[in-house]
Order: sequence, then structure tokens, then C-alpha cells
Amino acid sequence: MTEQFTALASIAQNPVKIRDDVLVDFYEKWQNDYLVVNKWFALQAVSDIPGNVENVQKLLSHPTFDLHNPNKVYSLIGGFCGLPVNFHAKDGSGYEFMGDIVLQLDKINPQVASRMVSAFSR
Repeated sequence: MTEQFTALASIAQNPVKIRDDVLVDFYEKWQNDYLVVNKWFALQAVSDIPGNVENVQKLLSHPTFDLHNPNKVYSLIGGFCGLPVNFHAKDGSGYEFMGDIVLQLDKINPQVASRMVSAFSR
């Protein structure tokens, strides 16, 4: 799995045509291992491809993503916040996205929401 994940990471950081197909193939192979799925979410969240906020927004609707599960939130949302390129996007899309997510999280789990807010101080 380590070699596969490393290869996937190389592809996921590039907006190449096969990126989505490779990500789907990897997910289908490892979908029953929740730790690997969390890494799969995080890998996509930290991608510095332009406009990655749109990809992260789509992943919120993925069948295995659950906003009620802190580990899933930390993998996807926390990962997105950890990479300045898209979080601090000039158009403000990263901030707008995070503001919306924090408001949703605050209703579900205020502790997780407060942890996500800390991204605004970096």
C-alpha cells in the first residue's frame, strides 16, 4: 500500500487528465480500510492544484465522508487548511468555504469547529 500511496500522491498533486481515474481506482481498492480512506481524503485536500477548494467541496458529498466524524473532518477539512495555496486563495474562496464549514461544524461538534477556526490564525 505504501508504494501505491506514494505513486498516487505524485499524481494527485498534478492536474493531469488521469488524476481522477487514478484516485477512483485507489479508493475502490482500499474503500474498506477507513484509515486508508482518511489518508485518501487528506491527500486530495492538500493538493496545491489551482482551485482545489472545488474538489474538496465535492468530497464533502462523497458517500464515505461524514461531517459528524472528527477524523474525517480533520483529514479533509484540516488537510485543506494546512496548505496555504488554496486556503489563502486571492479570490477568498478558501476563507468562504471554511467559514461555511465552521458554521456547520459548530452545530454538530463545537470542539471540532473551534479546532478548524485556528486555521485562520496561521
